[in-house]
Amino acid sequence: MKVTNVAISLIITVKPEDLDSHSSAAAEVVGKELARQIANYEKDKKLGYFPAMEFFQETRTTVDADLLDAADSLAWLATRLVREEVRKRLRPIFSSLRFDTMQNLMYTMPKARPGKPGSTEKLIQHLTPNKVRLELTARIVNRDEVEKDLKRYTSHLVFRWLNEHFESIEVTNCRQLP
Repeated sequence: MKVTNVAISLIITVKPEDLDSHSSAAAEVVGKELARQIANYEKDKKLGYFPAMEFFQETRTTVDADLLDAADSLAWLATRLVREEVRKRLRPIFSSLRFDTMQNLMYTMPKARPGKPGSTEKLIQHLTPNKVRLELTARIVNRDEVEKDLKRYTSHLVFRWLNEHFESIEVTNCRQLP
């Protein structure tokens, strides 16, 4: 038996019903309305790109302030739900678990570009505050036969233990730490 530290990066999508049950605002409605207002702003200014949410939070003049507050509240809620559920579900399989970073993907720069096919739908998906990027470090006690393929084994364990509790789980990176 050997104790190994593993760094794991995930993108987790919270189920809409889980978010909606804890909030008066529906995440999908907030995402659609944010996308509509941001697309209108881009169209008026002819930017050629959709600015990040931080821009709209700083100016607070181009997007409805109540909508921004609802989006912030839902983003915070989604992040909290992910943290609690991941901690609860992964605690039995790892001897220790440390959350390194967590970020709601709504706050990252949108990959959608104006004028491209499907850009409106991509912007809506991006601005719906139900996706969280999570990086954590876990300590796993592994058997010798698992040592060769520890990264795949750990990714499989994480996916298996979390999959039924979220809408989607994507293990974006898993690496063994020295």
